[in-house]
Amino acid sequence: MSALTGAAAVAGCGGGDDAGGTSSNSPGATSGGAVRDCSQKHPVCTAVASDCVAVHDNRDATTFGLRMAQLTITKPDVLALGYVARLVAQGLTMNLPQCNLNGTGTFSWLLEFNKTSGKLRTGGAMPTDDPLGGYCFANMSVGEFEIAPTEIDAPLTDGAWSGEAETLNVPIFLGTSQEETDAEPIILPMHQVRLTDAKVSADNNCIGRYNVEGLDPQNACLPGQDGDPPAFINGGKLAAFITLEEVDRVIVPDVDQSLCVVLSGDIVKYGSGAEPNTCKRDENDQIVLKGDWCSATNSPATDDCADAYALGGDYAASAVKINGLCPQ
Repeated sequence: MSALTGAAAVAGCGGGDDAGGTSSNSPGATSGGAVRDCSQKHPVCTAVASDCVAVHDNRDATTFGLRMAQLTITKPDVLALGYVARLVAQGLTMNLPQCNLNGTGTFSWLLEFNKTSGKLRTGGAMPTDDPLGGYCFANMSVGEFEIAPTEIDAPLTDGAWSGEAETLNVPIFLGTSQEETDAEPIILPMHQVRLTDAKVSADNNCIGRYNVEGLDPQNACLPGQDGDPPAFINGGKLAAFITLEEVDRVIVPDVDQSLCVVLSGDIVKYGSGAEPNTCKRDENDQIVLKGDWCSATNSPATDDCADAYALGGDYAASAVKINGLCPQ
């Protein structure tokens, strides 16, 4: 797994032209000996005036959409750094290198607000090789997991909002080609999802903002390894829990292990050694690994109930065009 963490590390190595580029269109370029800052300059990135590299203008819209541009996992600790954190960062980062966003864009979490009804439709999206063309909500089944958007109450009060979803399964695809999107994605199966402490900007285009002052022109204005410095300043919080039984049925192809084994942080102690490698079980077919959360009470684990992990994170989001449900 350690070898793969490097491969999934930073999403790309350059700006809009060459890797580490020094052309007049590259954010790290110099002019007359002066190093330019990391503000966006390419017309693709500035076509919509925003603080977060929005690629669709939601100004004055009643119904409008955003896509998570960054998700910084804060718990569990094993997901905050290393392979999974980098997989999430690479997938969430838009595939728009002109704007120093050199990700794969294969993990898309959409937020579609309706100001009139006070509702929010949220869920995962199919990947696209053209972020400017917009996204559609994934609407499919993957094994036992149903992938579809859910609608929740989330009225906006001067832009501030919060909302809760009982269950939400968000897919992480492995690429944008037809073959890769036909393959089963990695599923993040979440329960009691809470989106809080968020504020949509006055132009409806941003939650959080691009980290223009924190990125380093000497590093081509790219985020650092493990997200330090981050590409965006987050503007909202996520809390949920994931059960060990469900994530033991989510296989991470690159390492041929279940997400349960990845969560354990100790393959030798908690892996079964099967192919794919799933979590070790006792004589009663119960997973040996103990989480820090109890799914029955949605509260911290006890000696009698430790069948889940709390999931926490902070996120930023940028305006995109949402094209409804994907065709099945």
